[in-house]
Formats: sequence, structure tokens, C-alpha cells
Amino acid sequence: MLKNLIILNVLNLGLVWGIDFTPAPVSSNTFGSLNIGWLHSTITGAQRNEVLQDYKSARNAMLFGLKRGFILTEGKTLLLNAWIDGSAGSENKNGLYNFSVGGQIGYRFFDGRVIAFVGGGFEMSNLATPEPKEQYNIYGGIARAEVFIDIAKGYGLSVGYQRGFNEKSKKLLGERFDTQSFFVSVSYYDFSI
Repeated sequence: MLKNLIILNVLNLGLVWGIDFTPAPVSSNTFGSLNIGWLHSTITGAQRNEVLQDYKSARNAMLFGLKRGFILTEGKTLLLNAWIDGSAGSENKNGLYNFSVGGQIGYRFFDGRVIAFVGGGFEMSNLATPEPKEQYNIYGGIARAEVFIDIAKGYGLSVGYQRGFNEKSKKLLGERFDTQSFFVSVSYYDFSI
């Protein structure tokens, strides 16, 4: 009963407001994407120096990202893209910033209603410190998985997970950090550019 009511309301929105809930059509061999959303990042590090304590910081930030890619197959299902994104937040005394670039391979399921991506790249971030005057940056390689759900003609929701392994800092020689980030964003994919 509830399921039928939800379906009827979605159809009613489409009829009254003229919203087309079909996936974005593919009319080109390239595509672009814009993402704006929220990111939760956790950075951990087991310190090798007995004087320093183990490090753990969980912070939130706003996320902005761009993608540009190619459609590789005749069936217009296999995608290859490069991404660049950044995030900034004001938690802790020196906030959080994060910048990453990389590449992904993706597949369009259900005629493009769902797109899944996996890939890897490079990330740079900062550590939370008690003194706002101090700045410690970390950098290293990352792995990334992401799912986009197309709600209406390329507009939809992206959910993803990003993991950085063995990241290091120039100021903290010999120390290694691991990062985990979960993000949710409103996204737009255009397959006509």
C-alpha cells in the first residue's frame, strides 16, 4: 500500500511539475560531472616515537568535485574518467582541508539509473593540531569506490568511500597515517558534452 502511494506521488510530481524521472540520455562519447556535498574524514596514526601519542581525528567538511571522462563501449556502459575534488571544514582549531585527484573506471547499470565507480589517485590533507599556528600536511595514494543514483535526467545522489594508506608528512619524518572518508553529494552528470 505504502509502496503504491509513493509511486503514485512520484508520477504525480512528474505530471504536475514536468519532471522527467528517466536517467540521463547518452548522446556523446564523453561526459562531465559536478558534485557538491558533505564529507566525513577520519585520520589515524600509530606513532613510532614513544614520546608522541597515537593520533586520531574525525572531522566534517563541505565537498566540491568535478569529473571528465569517456564512454568506452558501443553499448555506452563502460566509463573512464579523471576526477578532481576538494573539501574544507571549520572543525577543530585549524579546520580540515582535503584535495584529491585521480582516475576511475565505471559501469552504467539499469540503462544508467545506477553508475558504480572504482579507482585510485593522490590525496593531500591536514592534521588537526591543538595550536592553530601549526600546520602538518599529509599526502599519499588513495583507493576510491562510489555509486551514483540518477533520479531525474542526470541529477542524483552520489555516495562514496575513499581510503588512504600509509600517508606521510614532510614535517613528521617516519610517521605514517591512514585516512578514511565517507561522502554524500548531490551530483549532476551530463552525457551530451
